[in-house]
Amino acid sequence: MLISSYFIASDYCWDVEVKKAIERHHAGEACVIPVILRSVDWSGAPFAKLQALPKNAEPVVSRNWHNQDEAFTDVARGIRAAAEKLKKERDERRQKQEADKLRLREQEEENRKLQQQQQERLRLQEQQEEADRLQKQEAEKLRREQQKKEADRLQRQREQEKADKLRPQQQSTANDLPSEKGVDYTRLRDLLKAGTWEQADEETLAVMLKASGRESERWLDSKSIDNFPCTDLRTIDQLWVKYSNGHFGFSVQKRIWESVGKDYEKFGDRVGWRKGMFFNKNWLSYSDLTFTSAASPQGHLPVWILVMGEESIVALRVGFLGGEISGSLFSRRDL
Repeated sequence: MLISSYFIASDYCWDVEVKKAIERHHAGEACVIPVILRSVDWSGAPFAKLQALPKNAEPVVSRNWHNQDEAFTDVARGIRAAAEKLKKERDERRQKQEADKLRLREQEEENRKLQQQQQERLRLQEQQEEADRLQKQEAEKLRREQQKKEADRLQRQREQEKADKLRPQQQSTANDLPSEKGVDYTRLRDLLKAGTWEQADEETLAVMLKASGRESERWLDSKSIDNFPCTDLRTIDQLWVKYSNGHFGFSVQKRIWESVGKDYEKFGDRVGWRKGMFFNKNWLSYSDLTFTSAASPQGHLPVWILVMGEESIVALRVGFLGGEISGSLFSRRDL
């Protein structure tokens, strides 16, 4: 700003230019430098606290200067110094932003490595637990073979007698409810027919554990899903679809799974396993699920097979197993 009595007396300069300039200066959008051309009382002006040029706010036309060129040279030096200061501050801000970005990338990379290490530890832990389970099972098997052979013979005899009594009933049921593993689906059929969906969901887990030989584990992994008997899978699915009028069943869930691009979170939204608004959605606990066909979304059940016996779906999601199990089940061509 070139300060003189004319500038001070100008309503436009005072009310418009000065006001706008000072606002931009305080906002950091500009650097305001008053240049004192002629002697004038500007001590009460809004820019009075700013560093003025030439040095000591000596007016350009003052006799203290040898000539005006000397005064303007001092003004030019002052403006150059202010510009270099602004440039330095801008460079420092840019360097700080780049350093912050670098630290953020390094932190993200460290977090990624930690996550990978955690996943690897979990995998090794699961392998060790499986090996310990198999070793314990083998030891138990050997112990049983070495003990009470006569008791085993009597037990087999009692089981044979019981099987002989049940065989006529099983043969009658097998025509409508076939099973490759000799699983009886009568109770599941009766529960579905009665519309007791929660009990039917629990029975579904029980018969699938029996058909896959994992009753002691109480949960199904992706391998057991891949090797699950085709006939039994179709029997279970057809019962659900039939007695829910196409509202529930694995084949219903498979169509939804494929329609959302095999995205486990979108799938959870569609079948009503996740609730919330926009990005704040939570997986429901098993007790919060809806066990009525009228009030639940299509594909809401069955769910026990997918949560693998856990108390809540969210526990499965944190363990990154839900999408894996769903993918294995819904990739079955016999659904």
